[in-house]
Amino acid sequence: MLFKTLQEKDFVGREHELSSLYTRIIGAHSEKAENAVLSGPRGIGKTELLKQLFGILFWKQDGIAPFYYAVNPALLSAEAFSRSYLIAFLCHRLAFETKDQSLLYFDGMSLDGVSALVEDRGADWAREILEQYRQCSRDPYSALRVALTAPNRSAQTTRIPVAVLIDDFHLTKGLHIDGASDPRLASLFEEPMSFRKTPHVITGNTAEVQEMPVASGLKRISVEPLGPAGVSSNILTLFHAYDAKGNVPPLLLRHLGGNPFYVRCVVRSACAKDKPVEKDFWNAYIQEIMEGTLSRYWSAALKRAIPDLGLRRAALATAHKIYHTREPLSCQRIATSFSLTDNQAEAIAQALYLAGYVRGEFGVFRAMEDAVLRDIIDCFYSVEILAKPSHDLEREFLERLLPMREDAVHYDITLPMNKEAELVAAQCLEQIGKNLDIDQDIIGQLKIAVIEGCINAIEHSKGAENKIYVSVASERDRLEISIESSGQEFIVQETGEPFGDRGISKAPGRGWGLKLMKRYADDVRFEKTLRGVKTVLIKNLRKTADVKKEDKAGHE
Repeated sequence: MLFKTLQEKDFVGREHELSSLYTRIIGAHSEKAENAVLSGPRGIGKTELLKQLFGILFWKQDGIAPFYYAVNPALLSAEAFSRSYLIAFLCHRLAFETKDQSLLYFDGMSLDGVSALVEDRGADWAREILEQYRQCSRDPYSALRVALTAPNRSAQTTRIPVAVLIDDFHLTKGLHIDGASDPRLASLFEEPMSFRKTPHVITGNTAEVQEMPVASGLKRISVEPLGPAGVSSNILTLFHAYDAKGNVPPLLLRHLGGNPFYVRCVVRSACAKDKPVEKDFWNAYIQEIMEGTLSRYWSAALKRAIPDLGLRRAALATAHKIYHTREPLSCQRIATSFSLTDNQAEAIAQALYLAGYVRGEFGVFRAMEDAVLRDIIDCFYSVEILAKPSHDLEREFLERLLPMREDAVHYDITLPMNKEAELVAAQCLEQIGKNLDIDQDIIGQLKIAVIEGCINAIEHSKGAENKIYVSVASERDRLEISIESSGQEFIVQETGEPFGDRGISKAPGRGWGLKLMKRYADDVRFEKTLRGVKTVLIKNLRKTADVKKEDKAGHE
């Protein structure tokens, strides 16, 4: 099984989920482990999370044997699948005993090759499984059952539980005998999933997995988008891998929505230049949604769900309408809007749902909360339905995205780390507030938060640069202030907040910095950067204005 995975040091932003999964699996020792399915939108990182779990179980403990299997769409006949599954399991199980990494790369190994390995290791339990499998080889259904229950048989014989990790589980819907898909075959997973000593964790297309009866009773674990700190760490890793430097525009990062796949594709494309600037990142995004990896990825998902070209065009028109209609659409409204039969509308809506293009909700279909997918659907619609030339489409997207950039006003301030430098930052913020016509009460509150943020940067700075970098960005109704220094990392990963200095916090009048920042900003976060550490203060100006209006109306 040849599979690529990130090094543990580069797998960031998912520490909590990984720890939770590990704890769940370890429960197999006391037969308290539960089966689980990782749920989340496409590209969110379910597969990588599963691979990292396998790595930790393989290298960092000896009580539970991990088995990872990625379903191959080319091996869906019951005979080919059972053989591949059994060979993979036996190789992983034997590899675990001696931490023999070479056995994880078993591509091309035959049953005879595995048998020779079993004899060489003197693994009687594995020999018995192989013998039973060969006896059932003429009956694909029985052979598949033997392969799927092999982890439990080994656990019963050796008293070592097995964690079964299956990626792309939804593809097992296509298991067949003589070319005809047979639902009974996928249902065979119910038996091995019922065993306490073999907890299963599966991933796959969330919509399709949810439709499978065998997965209906599994504990659902949601894999959420990465937070700002996780996104920042991932970008740093990518810059290091491509030997590049740059600053991804904050507006673009928010547009990508914390999806690690989206971030990786755009940053990798931008890193074609050693030192990409803001324009390079936006251009990289436009190229990705028009003809890059992101475009091909979503195009392939739609083609798999709807092979027929005519229906696919109707599906694109439907998806475009769903994303540009504020109200959810029922199958009846879809049929009426596009002159389709009820059966055609239902088939299209269901296919879009299974492809991850839309959400299904109480008989209606809504757009996903995914700005990137919306842009990609617009690209597909413009090219395949409206037949727009690519250069016109590129110009349209630039015009659409440029207002987002033009509405944002940026101020960058570099201050020496001298006495009362924080007061200079506060005075600069006051003048910026006047220039942007921001309510002075709001600016007064933010000045206190900025002063505390600068003091925090000065106290923790141990780096080579004796400077504080303050950035103020105004975007429509949102004000973002970042305070960065070359200080040492002072963030507790579990909480995402700075650890406290007990000596300082006990001193009279100290220890209030974080409290004041949280009081006067709507959101406060701390990030590790290339330079050092950054404190980010965010103020929602519309929310504050609305509150003032309500107060005024109340007094009237």
